[in-house]
Amino acid sequence: MLLKNCPRCKTLIPYGKPYCPKCTAIVEQEREEQKQESARRYNARRDPKYTKFYRSKPWKLLSAKRLSVDKFCAFCGKPAVEVDHIIEIQTPEGWARRLDWNNTRSLCHKCHDKRHNRFQGKKKRQG
Repeated sequence: MLLKNCPRCKTLIPYGKPYCPKCTAIVEQEREEQKQESARRYNARRDPKYTKFYRSKPWKLLSAKRLSVDKFCAFCGKPAVEVDHIIEIQTPEGWARRLDWNNTRSLCHKCHDKRHNRFQGKKKRQG
C-alpha cells in the first residue's frame, strides 16, 4: 500500500485520502464554519424585506407543498430541492405574486444557480 503524509499533521495515510481521520474531522468543521460565515455575510447584504419573506411561514408552506408535488427539476429532471419564482420577487409584479402557486417551480440547486447567474465566474457572466 502506498502511503503519503497528511498535509496537516504529517501522519502517514494511504493515497486517495486527503487527510488522516483526526484532521478530516477538523477540516470538515472548519469548512462548515466558513460556510456559515459566508451565509451570514450574504444575508447581511440582502434586503431585510426579502429575508423576512423567505423565512415566513406562508413561504415555507408554499415551497414545501411545491416540492412535494413537483419532485423533479423543471429544467433538467434531477430531484428538485429548491423553489424558484418565475417572475422574480424583486420586481413589483413579482412581489405581488410572491405567494402565487403559478409563479413558482421546483428546481435542482444547480439549475437554480444557473437561472440567477450565481457562481458563474466573470467570463460566463459577460459573454
